[in-house]
Amino acid sequence: MIPTIGVYAGKGNLPLKVAKSIKDSGSDVFIIAIKGITDDRIEEFPHKWMRFGQIGLAMKTLNTNNCKELVIIGGAYIPNFFLLFPDLSGLRLFFSLFKVRKDGDASIIKTIINYIETIKGIKIIGADKYLTDILMTKGTLTNRLLSESLCSDIKIAELACKKVGSEGNGQACIVSNGEVVTVEDINGTDYMLYKILKINPKGLRGGLLMKTLKPIQDSRVDLPTVGINTLKLIKKIGLDGIVLESNKAFLVDKEKMIEFSNSQNLFIHGL
Repeated sequence: MIPTIGVYAGKGNLPLKVAKSIKDSGSDVFIIAIKGITDDRIEEFPHKWMRFGQIGLAMKTLNTNNCKELVIIGGAYIPNFFLLFPDLSGLRLFFSLFKVRKDGDASIIKTIINYIETIKGIKIIGADKYLTDILMTKGTLTNRLLSESLCSDIKIAELACKKVGSEGNGQACIVSNGEVVTVEDINGTDYMLYKILKINPKGLRGGLLMKTLKPIQDSRVDLPTVGINTLKLIKKIGLDGIVLESNKAFLVDKEKMIEFSNSQNLFIHGL
């Protein structure tokens, strides 16, 4: 029997890329699509639409479709627990999530993974298995190389990202000329970048954006992701490039990102 891989699809293009890659690998795929979040194009694959809180229905549907493994991929808005209406089977999970909600996204994700694997018996697998073509690699992908001052900024950024990641608040930071300008909070990377644009409309004088996996984070879910919009924002801010961890981050539209970076004298570097 051909194995069926389940996909719990959040927003954006990555769930589509994962679904296509699963099919190309010779496996069948079944999508759990979330109303108001998942891209409608997911309907080209076997799927079922449901609202965010229907965890019990999602697990039952995956079991009915013989899904022994599940990929969780794509962004989602942080839920307001007071406005969710979980089904009866999902209440146990939501009580657990409510207890850890103040500990950050990493704790929430670990709780969800534990519920799915331990209680429901479905194995979580990383999207990186099916998105190897857009996974960050080691070294510099662009024409621009790193200067000595940028290498120094990278060391500062590593410490800043480790600190904010350990606190569970974010994955990213901005460092310019030896100083940490800002760190990401629960609102995400784009919010951080737009905030810098508002505070410094004339832009910074060089520097970098670093985005790394949180030290307490399960690498199978929510790997750092950047796209062409991220590059356009750092260009407006006056930064020189982006630093990611090799094999621990996705580059959406990777070829377009490299082309844009080369045209704008930006760098993309993998630690």
